[in-house]
Amino acid sequence: MKDEQGNAVLSITYEGNTYLPVRAVAGALKVAVDYDAATAIVLLGEKVEGVSIAGEEYDAGNYLTSDPRRTTFKDKDYKEVLYNKTKTDTEDGAGSFMLVPDKIYQKLYLQVAALDQDAEVSIYESGSLKLLKETKVLAQDGMATIEADIGGISEIYVEVHSKGGGFVIPLSTSYYQ
Repeated sequence: MKDEQGNAVLSITYEGNTYLPVRAVAGALKVAVDYDAATAIVLLGEKVEGVSIAGEEYDAGNYLTSDPRRTTFKDKDYKEVLYNKTKTDTEDGAGSFMLVPDKIYQKLYLQVAALDQDAEVSIYESGSLKLLKETKVLAQDGMATIEADIGGISEIYVEVHSKGGGFVIPLSTSYYQ
């Protein structure tokens, strides 16, 4: 392992426990690292201004994957994503999943990338199927962020349709506020 300047770093052993410098570990794992002086907390990974959807209850069906062949989009590995991709141009690369914000949050920021073809994303209140947000994500745009008002909502139902395409939705960078 190396530090930020490229120098080799060694582990530290104290009272029988071995410790590694956080910046060296972050560099080896290729994740961001930051230090919040106000709270004295070391932050590893993407910083978001909310709570990751992975941090709350959700039902991803069979779309959840941590396979790097599917979690990597435009040279960035999101580690864990919801993924669906058609095998032919005539299939519908559709998928649906549930999120459970449990009336705690006011906003959902859902990151979506359309694969090969544009995708229609619809976000509903699960119980009433009231449409909260519907938008088109263009394949050429890369990763898009969809903002939806979810105040007072217990469960959210999300549908994605892409004729002849598919989608990638990173769990780590999609979040509630």
